[in-house]
Amino acid sequence: MAYSSGEVRRRRNPKKPNPGRSYPSSPLSDAKPCRPENDHHYSDDNDNFRSSTGTSGTNCAPSEKEYDEYAWFVVFLMALSYFIVARGGHSSRGGVLSSFSKPYKVISSSVAIAKGNKENSEELLRSIFYADSSQQEESLMILTPNCRLEVILSSPPDINDNIYGEECKSNEGNNQKQNSIPFLSHLSSTTWVHDEELGRGYLLLADVGRSGRIWRWEVGGGPITIGRSLHMERSGCRSGMWVDSNKKGSNGTCPDNLFGDYFGTGKGKMSCFKSLTPTPSNQPLLGSASLAVELTRSAERSSVGNNIVVAEWGERRIVRVEGETGARTPLVTMVPYQSDDKTHGLQWRRVFRPNHLTYTPFGDLIFSDNLESEAIRQINNSTWNHLGVVYRRKEAVHVPPIPVDRSRDAHSWLSATNGQHEDGNIDILFETHGVIEGIALGVDFSTLFVLVATPANHSGGTKSVYKVQLSADEGDHNNGNGDKADNDDDGFTVFYETADSNCESPELYYLIGSKLAVDERGIIYLIACPTSVTLLDKEDGHVVGSLALDKLQKSGKYHSTTSSFTSIGFGEDGYLYITSPTELMRLKTRVGGMTLPTNLVVPPPLK
Repeated sequence: MAYSSGEVRRRRNPKKPNPGRSYPSSPLSDAKPCRPENDHHYSDDNDNFRSSTGTSGTNCAPSEKEYDEYAWFVVFLMALSYFIVARGGHSSRGGVLSSFSKPYKVISSSVAIAKGNKENSEELLRSIFYADSSQQEESLMILTPNCRLEVILSSPPDINDNIYGEECKSNEGNNQKQNSIPFLSHLSSTTWVHDEELGRGYLLLADVGRSGRIWRWEVGGGPITIGRSLHMERSGCRSGMWVDSNKKGSNGTCPDNLFGDYFGTGKGKMSCFKSLTPTPSNQPLLGSASLAVELTRSAERSSVGNNIVVAEWGERRIVRVEGETGARTPLVTMVPYQSDDKTHGLQWRRVFRPNHLTYTPFGDLIFSDNLESEAIRQINNSTWNHLGVVYRRKEAVHVPPIPVDRSRDAHSWLSATNGQHEDGNIDILFETHGVIEGIALGVDFSTLFVLVATPANHSGGTKSVYKVQLSADEGDHNNGNGDKADNDDDGFTVFYETADSNCESPELYYLIGSKLAVDERGIIYLIACPTSVTLLDKEDGHVVGSLALDKLQKSGKYHSTTSSFTSIGFGEDGYLYITSPTELMRLKTRVGGMTLPTNLVVPPPLK
C-alpha cells in the first residue's frame, strides 16, 4: 500500500518482540522496506537506505525515522489554545478562564487634570495612564476599562470584636478556627522581586501590624492567578527583648499573629477588653515596616537578588535575610544623634522606628527613623512631639553575612557587628521636627526626595516634599524644620507643600507607610491626602494631576472600605501598586518605576 506525504503514518514499535510470544501480523509489520531498482546503496542488513529515485509507485513500509510533516501544526494549535486561555479574554485578571470569575472591584476610574497649564498636564497624564478617548469630561480624564484602580486583595480589618466588653464565646473550637484565619493587619509598603529561575517577578507586601508578616502576591504564567501566599511569618518581632512593656497594647513580648487577639493570649483564645476605637491602629505595630531587595553588583536588574532587607519594628533594627541560609544579618542597630551638650559631639542610640529602605546605585542604604515625644526625651530635653531623621549606611551591600547559629544571638547585639560603633559607616542626611512618610531617589541619583508630614496643630497640618542634594560624604546634616522658604545653603529645598485643609476627611490619615515614589521619567507620586495620589512635575514640583477614589452614586460618599492609602510603589509588571491597611490595589500604567543601575556598586574591599 502506498503512502502519500500528507498521510499520518504509524511508527514501528522500537521494542524488540518477545520470542516466546506470537504477535498478529499486520500489513505494516509484514511489509519490507522499499528497494528501488538499480540501487546499489541498499543493504538487507540495515533498515536505513539511500535512494536516488523516489518511492512513488513502490509498495513499501514507512521508515522508523520518518515523521509526520504536519506534526508542527498540531503543536502550534496546542500552543495557540493555551495562549488564548491564559492571556486572552477581557478580564483584568488575565485569561479566558478568569473572565468567568468575579471581576475586581474598581474604586477609581478617572484622573483629575490640574487646572494650570492644562494642555501640557493632559498630554503628560495620557503618556502615563491609559485614557479612554471615547469618554471625556471637563478637567477629568476617564481611564479605559481594565486599566483603572482596582482592589485585588482585601481582608477584614484587624480589630477586636468585643469593643463593648461582652463575654467571649465559650466555644473554643470556633474561636480557634476564627483566630487561625490569615489576615492583613496593617500593610505599610511593597517591593518588587524578580526571580531569574521563574523568569518572572512577584510583589512582596510588608505588614507592620502585630509581630509582622510578609506576604507574596504573584500572577503566574498560566490561566489562573496564583494570588497571595505567606512569604515570612513574624517578620518584625521574634525575641521580644526590645518590646516596651509600658507601651499601650504590649506586655513586653511579641504578640501572636492571630485575628482578633489583641494581646496575643494564645491560640484559640479571645481577649475580652474594651477597645478604644475599632480601627487598625489599636493593634500593636511591631512588624515589618519596609522592605528592599539588596542591590547585586552587575546583576541584570536591580530587583534581582536573593537577599531581602527588612526594617523590624519589634526588634528595632534593620536586617538582611540571607537567601541561602535564612540567617538575619544586622545592618543597622545603632544610629548617631546630636545631644544637648554639643561639646561631646555625636552620641549613639538604638534605632527606634526604621523605615523607607532605599538603595543607591553605589550600594549605600538610605533609611529613616521617626521618634515620638517619649523617645525624644530620652536623648535630649526638648519638647518636640516628633523627630524624623534620614540616615545613610555606607556600602551596606558589603556587610558580611552571619552564620545561622548566630542569628538568634544577634537579637541582643548593640551594634551590627556586635562590637564597637564605626562612626564612618552611618551619617545623617536630613532632620526634621515632623514625621517622615516617604523617601525616593531622583532619576539623576544625586537627589533625594523626602516627604514630611507636620501633624495638625492650632494652624493645621502640612505635607512637604523636600529635595535633598546628596554628596559622597555628608558633613553637617541638613535640618528641614519646616521652613517655608527654600534653603539651598543647607543642601535642600522645599519642592512642594500642601495643607491638610485641602484634603477631604483628613482625620482618616495614618502617619505610617511609604507614600512617595518616582517613575522612570522622574515624575513624583505622593499620597498627600488619605485617599488620593498627587502627581508632581520633576522640574519645579507643580501639580500635574491627581488620582482619587470614585464617589458612590447614591450616597455621594467615597468607598468606605478603603480607609486610607498607606503606600505607593511600582512593579515590573506594568502596574502601580497602592495599599491601605487591609487592601492591595493596582492601576495599569504606561510607565514603570525608576530603575537603578547595578554596575556602579562599589566593589568589595580587598582582604
